[in-house]
Amino acid sequence: MDVTKLSKNQKYELEKYLTTYSKGTTSTPGVYGHNNWGEGLYVHIEKIKPNSILDVGCGQGKFVNDMVNKFNIPLVYGADIASVATGKYIDNSKVNWLDCMAHSIPVNDNEVEYVVSFDCLEHCLEEDIDTIVNEFYRISTKGLMLNISYRQASERSLNGEMLHMTVKPEKWWIDKFSEKFNFDGKFKNYLLFSNE
Repeated sequence: MDVTKLSKNQKYELEKYLTTYSKGTTSTPGVYGHNNWGEGLYVHIEKIKPNSILDVGCGQGKFVNDMVNKFNIPLVYGADIASVATGKYIDNSKVNWLDCMAHSIPVNDNEVEYVVSFDCLEHCLEEDIDTIVNEFYRISTKGLMLNISYRQASERSLNGEMLHMTVKPEKWWIDKFSEKFNFDGKFKNYLLFSNE
């Protein structure tokens, strides 16, 4: 990741997450990014049978690891602001690991069918959300599957900083992504969008 192109706020967030991945949070010292927030989507994944997926905010990579090992998806990317840089991700050579922020993902236009993101977008700066929507549109050919928290996190960084930077109601997120995508409804607590 080229940090020289980041704004002051983005650099601050990057440092916060590099520290959080290295040291944990107030409620989970030494651990961060270990959950698989996409697991509830597996029934839907089985139904649509994608050929390619990019997980933005993949954490330690449990979801992307399952996509290659359980679902045999041939092209899988795991993108994260800190897990790749700190080396805290599952060692799986079938996953293409990307050290990047959600607003600037180093892949080609129309690279994947689906972009997924679980418990990540609320961690992004509100000033970056429009750019993120455009970036997801640029790289996906079929759509998005998102899980977003609409409340402040109960845990904090070890320095006491908030982790959810963009806390907005569900409708706000649907409206934002509907500027580029068609909102197809929900599957459980996941928002589904298509660009077809």
